[in-house]
Amino acid sequence: MRLLLLAEAEAEVESARQYLNLQVLDLGTRFLDDLELTLQEISLRPASFPKLETLPDDQAYQRALLSVFRYAVIYECLDEEIVVVAVAHSSRRPSYWLNRRNPG
Repeated sequence: MRLLLLAEAEAEVESARQYLNLQVLDLGTRFLDDLELTLQEISLRPASFPKLETLPDDQAYQRALLSVFRYAVIYECLDEEIVVVAVAHSSRRPSYWLNRRNPG
């Protein structure tokens, strides 16, 4: 399946990369590497990650945690593609991204 990142998710990735690079040299690059591995896993096995059970059944979003950084990839599986709606830090308020829902 094709993997698509919404513009808002891409902006979150870039913001995180810039912030992390300001903290430690090349930390943003390590974040991107961790994210890429997670996105590859999602592409290969999209159904293997848990559904966000706090949402209504008609909103079947799933969450994959990065292995090193405290970020989660929030995505939705559609017929032909996987849509990443957010790359969220774990301390960010939950479900802030719900208004990004892809109409499919």
